[in-house]
Amino acid sequence: MHLDKAMMPEALLERVTFVSEKSLIDAIREFAGVRGSLPPELLTTFKDYAAVCQLRHCAVHRFGKLGVKNAIFLGLRQHKPSLEKPLLLTYPALQSAIAIATGAVKTTNNFLFNEVLSRLPAATWTNKWGSDKAKFMPYYALFADTVSSTRALPPRDVYTAFQTQRTKFAAGVPF
Repeated sequence: MHLDKAMMPEALLERVTFVSEKSLIDAIREFAGVRGSLPPELLTTFKDYAAVCQLRHCAVHRFGKLGVKNAIFLGLRQHKPSLEKPLLLTYPALQSAIAIATGAVKTTNNFLFNEVLSRLPAATWTNKWGSDKAKFMPYYALFADTVSSTRALPPRDVYTAFQTQRTKFAAGVPF
């Protein structure tokens, strides 16, 4: 590698787009090695996010007008009357788009956090915060939301929830 280690994320994601359900699913599969079905709530989040991306495309690349491909994606029957007409971006619509985008990031982040931790061997954990803290904190630091208004819970609380989930799963208890 000829790049500084800090540039690795940019290098890996250089030709990756996050504008469709498929591109999001493909990225999770490629970069996180996730196989099998993804949780329904994650797929729903991706679908909503992809709709926001379609509208963003109209606003940025189509002079604020709804194009045919965008209308087909969003549902042609419902959106046909709006074809080639200016989009009306209201403040509530903008807030909704922001909430959808933020929700997509948070839902994906939480899924990946659980996915990564679940891959660690059970013997990794003692179920004692004092013993496991040093092993747990790098994962927490990588995934914890420390900047938004809905920040992550403190590390010990997240650890306790993780251990409870892990214990229930090992016992075959549905959660």
